[in-house]
Amino acid sequence: MMCHATLVTESAGAKAVARALNPDDVSMGELTVKTSHKGDKVTTHIECESVSTLMATVDDVLRCQITSESLI
Repeated sequence: MMCHATLVTESAGAKAVARALNPDDVSMGELTVKTSHKGDKVTTHIECESVSTLMATVDDVLRCQITSESLI
């Protein structure tokens, strides 16, 4: 079963946040993560084969985004 999540957040520094998250973009085996920005929105698409991987990845992305936001 494929699991999907799309995280969309607003940020005054959306471009900087997306750039900080881009090194975490992956496409390997069962996991794909892609982050982009448009205007003041940061969007991260996640696709994987298990709910546990999806939840762990969402948690990791949110933690990284919170850290990025705090540094801007």
